[in-house]
Amino acid sequence: MNMFRQLTLRRKLVFALAAAAALAFIVAGTAFMLFERLTLEQRARQVMEPYAQLVSVGADAAVAFADSGRAQEILDTLRANPQIVEAQIHFANERVLARYSNGSNAELPHHPDGLEGVYLHPDHNTAELVHSLQDGAHLYLVMNLNELNRQTRSALLVFAAGMLVLLATSILGLLAVLQRAIVRPISSLAETVDQVRTHADYSRRVPASDTDEVGRLGQDFNAMLESIHEREADLRRLTLFQQTILDNVAYGIITTDSAGTVTSFNPAAERLLWYSAKEVVGKQTPLCWHDPQEIERHAQRLSQVLGMHITPGFEVFVARTKLKMPEENEWTYIRKDGVRVPVFLSVTALRGETGQISGFIGLAYDLTERKRAEEEIRRLNQELEQRVTERTAQLESANKELEAFSYSVSHDLRTPLRAIDGFSKILLDGYIDKLDDEGRRLLNVVRDNTGRMGQLIDDMLQFSRTGRVEFTFSEIDMESMARDAFADLQSSNPGSKAQCEIEHIPPARGDRAMMRQVFVNLLSNAIKFSRNKETPAIRVGAFAEGDETVYYVKDNGVGLNMKYADKLFGVFQRLHSMNEFEGTGIGLAIVKRIVTRLGGRVWVESELNEGATIYFALPSMEVNHE
Repeated sequence: MNMFRQLTLRRKLVFALAAAAALAFIVAGTAFMLFERLTLEQRARQVMEPYAQLVSVGADAAVAFADSGRAQEILDTLRANPQIVEAQIHFANERVLARYSNGSNAELPHHPDGLEGVYLHPDHNTAELVHSLQDGAHLYLVMNLNELNRQTRSALLVFAAGMLVLLATSILGLLAVLQRAIVRPISSLAETVDQVRTHADYSRRVPASDTDEVGRLGQDFNAMLESIHEREADLRRLTLFQQTILDNVAYGIITTDSAGTVTSFNPAAERLLWYSAKEVVGKQTPLCWHDPQEIERHAQRLSQVLGMHITPGFEVFVARTKLKMPEENEWTYIRKDGVRVPVFLSVTALRGETGQISGFIGLAYDLTERKRAEEEIRRLNQELEQRVTERTAQLESANKELEAFSYSVSHDLRTPLRAIDGFSKILLDGYIDKLDDEGRRLLNVVRDNTGRMGQLIDDMLQFSRTGRVEFTFSEIDMESMARDAFADLQSSNPGSKAQCEIEHIPPARGDRAMMRQVFVNLLSNAIKFSRNKETPAIRVGAFAEGDETVYYVKDNGVGLNMKYADKLFGVFQRLHSMNEFEGTGIGLAIVKRIVTRLGGRVWVESELNEGATIYFALPSMEVNHE
């Protein structure tokens, strides 16, 4: 049986077909022989009965007259058939009337009852026929069956030869069919399986063009190989990707089995601890590079937090992960050379599909540079605090000096200006008749310049105060404030033809006085630069943009060239001469300083001779509340 199992499929099929053919041959031969044996009596009867009929026709008269001579003559006619070896005619009293024998010394079987029929000798070499004659006499014929047996053997040989030829032809045909339909595809399948198993070559395929079971098996196998090939390619890419990450990531990645023995140790871990992977994988646990005293302290704290005893050891790192809790802590690693390295360690349990823990993975990040940076930041903060203290003292001193300067400007500079303006007025009032036209013009120039100088001093003081004054924040009705500011400006300029359209604009949060100053400066500029238009038009509006509310004041005045827009909000920056439009060049600088201190921004959009729009954006009320 073991030898049969070791045979190839083709040889097994040959053996099975040969065994089946031999069995079929034996069964057919046995059936043929059994048929011949069963029909032997019938065939002997077919030969002997015609002779018995011929003998009985003449023997009846011989029996009736007890004519033994005539009976003998009739029996002698049987010599024509050598197969008849013995013949006898008996009276009813068993007395022999006549007897014929061909010298074979065959013994006539004795049948006392004299029943008609054909009787075979036990050795099947002879057959006896008993035929009834008149008056109770019987004819006994004995036939030699050698000729019938010879015929049977000849027929059996012919049958056997035919069967052998048929079986051989059938076996060869079946073998050829099985070779093409089963053996060859299965052999190819087995060879491919062996190649795949030996060389892991999932690109091989089995020829499978038939639609029978074997063909479908090959097609299914090819489909399975294709699926495995695709998955294997995906797995290779994933493995390469993972290996690339493990080899290049800055974190030390260390995995262990459930007992704590290290199973992998990436290059970053080697650089961090100065151990090679060969030194620790399968040999060490993470306790090798941890401070035992630190582990002891952590075990005590963890026992208190979890309410269960934690034994100092590997359990300290994984106790929380077993409870599906995060485990992240700063630890001190002891490098192979004894140097202590601060690290941040994150540990995660590796669980299978059933939830059973198969191991643990730890990600360790070197905190040396971070600790050094933190120390440097602490040192810089201390220096910064010292510098802030020093700068604050300097700023307070500068503010005091600025206040003293403001006081000096407000009092000391105004006194001579008032004197100049007053004496000039006296000359114009009391000595008008002694001055010619040029003298009067020059005195007016002096008075105009002292007025502008006074306005400049006022604007400088206002600009200075906007940078120093403490803001009082509250909710401001921007629409009402814009209307009040425009009304005040119009009342101080009764000759102005400006028309102002104020849209519904949302409120803002800021300093009420400073915000009024913003509207006064913007509206006064709009009135001033649009006064030469037949119908000066001003519009005040707002819109939301992200977390800001954008307010704007738009006029249809002279506008400006946008290449000079960056100068518009600078101190003492003017884009027009004093002969065209009066002013000190500080108004928009004040607007920018106030809006900037409120956390906003200012910009302009304009075209020359097409008017200008000044925008200022402030944080929306929702952002301010947050």
